[in-house]
Amino acid sequence: MYTVTIAIATIFQNGGDATRAIEIAKAIQQYKPEDCNLKIVFLTRGSQFEQNVLDLGFELYHATPKMKGIRYQEDFDTKFGELIGNEKLAYDVLQGEMEAYMAIKPDLLIHGFWPIGSIAKRMVIPNVKNIAFLPIPLKKAFLDEAHTFPDELTPSRLPIGVQHWIFRHIPRKVAEGNQALQHSCIRKAAEQSGWKDQELTNIFEMLVSDLYLVNDLPQFYHAENYGNNCIFTGPIYAQSRQMAIEDKEILKILDKSNTKKKIFCTLGSSGNKKALLEMVKMFNTPEGLQYSGIILSPPSVCPVEEARQLLRNKSVYVTDAFVPAKTIDRQVDLVICHGGQGTLQTAIASAVPLIGVATQPEQKINLEHLESFGSAIRISMSAWHYKHILSNVKDIFRNYQDFAKKAQELKQLYDATDAREIIGKAIWKELQSR
Repeated sequence: MYTVTIAIATIFQNGGDATRAIEIAKAIQQYKPEDCNLKIVFLTRGSQFEQNVLDLGFELYHATPKMKGIRYQEDFDTKFGELIGNEKLAYDVLQGEMEAYMAIKPDLLIHGFWPIGSIAKRMVIPNVKNIAFLPIPLKKAFLDEAHTFPDELTPSRLPIGVQHWIFRHIPRKVAEGNQALQHSCIRKAAEQSGWKDQELTNIFEMLVSDLYLVNDLPQFYHAENYGNNCIFTGPIYAQSRQMAIEDKEILKILDKSNTKKKIFCTLGSSGNKKALLEMVKMFNTPEGLQYSGIILSPPSVCPVEEARQLLRNKSVYVTDAFVPAKTIDRQVDLVICHGGQGTLQTAIASAVPLIGVATQPEQKINLEHLESFGSAIRISMSAWHYKHILSNVKDIFRNYQDFAKKAQELKQLYDATDAREIIGKAIWKELQSR
């Protein structure tokens, strides 16, 4: 009998990252050798997902500094191109991460989109292997697949063809210096902490890993360009049993006697009040009154009473309670959501068309893939206005057969991929190669 200790570090306040990390831990446990005593430790600085970890028999390490753990954007003072928005905070988080690794003494580090994790690993436990699980393949080859500007930048409003032309002619060095990739506060924190390794000029160098597990389909990328240490696993997300819906108002909306088109709206913690209220306004229009819907209004985004007071459509229900998204997705005609991987993959598993808005560059890429496939429409944040949302809703329902067919095809691709098995076996293979 031998013991293996695995540390898992990610943005544990974020629902998508946290649930993917937990699913990966379950895959590791499922495929572990019989003669192995497995210990999995999650780093946390405050998160609503801590109890989930304990309920599964895993451990928690409370790293410093302690945070509220509700919205990572607030905890980290996140800005465009800066996951952690000020140097002092970045320094404190990095110091806390290094202390955690020295205390845990892991045999393997697994981290998500968490450059602090890769940097801290290389500084204090350089001989330990690390594996990054990511929504997109963040290696330099990815620059050859980026063809449009992030929504946060003014050039994103140029025609798509013009953006494509610009990207084809941008020198590689200029592309690597893209503001969205820099995360300069983290770089400066590493330098202040004594970083002596390769220069940390962008996110690719900050996330260097022995193995990359990209939780998406290879069909969306030129997978052959990313090397043998990059595995496209397919989707990994919380696939709990299909929970029953207990809220009577939701059941009323979903009842078959309601013949109106049904729309589920969820921007999660990625959204903001203005974006959420634009969805409410869409349902108030004369054409929007023809639809019924469920709007999720998290307390951290918009007080539910404020959204309800604005709403005029009696066939729409706004709630701030937990809802079983998987169960709802399977009973609606359309999902309107942000571009987070977990939210999209839950919708894809239900073969439902969707309209999405990106609140960060990674989400834009996720939505562009679905739009190119033909199962979704992406709206930029700058165009996220109730009239434009309504126009796209009408477009999907006018061409519903085409969108639904593509959504079904995409679901079949997802169903054909066993991400849990791919991930579980890949991680144990990496551990046994030590």
